[in-house]
Amino acid sequence: MKINPELDTNFFISIWLNILFLFGLIFITKLENLFVLIPYVLVMGVNSIYLVIKAMKIRNNRSL
Repeated sequence: MKINPELDTNFFISIWLNILFLFGLIFITKLENLFVLIPYVLVMGVNSIYLVIKAMKIRNNRSL
């Protein structure tokens, strides 16, 4: 079985974390506490940026 090094475990962990962050955002916004919400959104944004950069690298490698 050929292992695809582009889709490593970190990529899948990041995808699942982003899904959990999105569901958690629903409950955190109900708290209306900015001291909790701002760091939560920053961590979520860093995770999303990682996913976008990784997806762009995969797309660029396939087009070559």
